[in-house]
Amino acid sequence: MAKALIVFGSETGNTKAGADLIAQVLEGKGVTVEIQDVREVNADVLSRPYDLAILGVSTWGAIDEEVQQDFESFYDGMADIDLHGRRMAVFGSGDQGYDKFAKAVDFVEQRARKQGAEVVTTSLKYHLHPKDSAERVKAWAEKLATKLQ
Repeated sequence: MAKALIVFGSETGNTKAGADLIAQVLEGKGVTVEIQDVREVNADVLSRPYDLAILGVSTWGAIDEEVQQDFESFYDGMADIDLHGRRMAVFGSGDQGYDKFAKAVDFVEQRARKQGAEVVTTSLKYHLHPKDSAERVKAWAEKLATKLQ
């Protein structure tokens, strides 16, 4: 049975709701899912034997060169980890009212790639709460599940 890790940072609850929805879809496809709040783990968790690590990061405001404060320590720690051979995916919420919509998702994906991870699909960005994009979020999670078969 495939095993996935979801690590999320969520200041308003939108990214956590996305993590929960993604986990629900994956579990429905027979994947064992562990969900962790980024404030409770460090980047070393990516060294554990998961078939897929999924990182959920939110973007608050017009973020330029960094991730949300709750994700900052984890993001910095990723720079010290060799992620070669690791399969990953990234998602996150943001506000489409800003020019740099969900920009933190891009930073996390770039860091994962730079450290050698295989990003298995295009990152998912959704506006605010995932309930407004539920079909897109579910379709993305179903695509992830196919990568684990």
